[in-house]
Amino acid sequence: MSHNPLDAGFLSRIEGLLDALETRGKNSTEFLALCSKLQTCMETVSAQKTSFNQLVDVSSDLKNRLERIISRIEMLEIYSTKQTDITSKLQKYIVDADK
Repeated sequence: MSHNPLDAGFLSRIEGLLDALETRGKNSTEFLALCSKLQTCMETVSAQKTSFNQLVDVSSDLKNRLERIISRIEMLEIYSTKQTDITSKLQKYIVDADK
């Protein structure tokens, strides 16, 4: 199935996954499943050849939308890295406490 990375429906799909990921209270299994879906979408698009002109000749609204999506992905990456660090430190603390 081919996805145009600039298609409004495809961008809505990405934004929906980001909305779900940004909702707090998810356990690690749910978060991982959503990340996997997002990764699959992104890999599908990156595997396709999109002409350079298509990426350059877009409206300012679309550029702003893409910038917001990129920013949201960056923020989720920071969040997930911090959560991983917290979990790792807690696990180390638990192991050290047992000694």
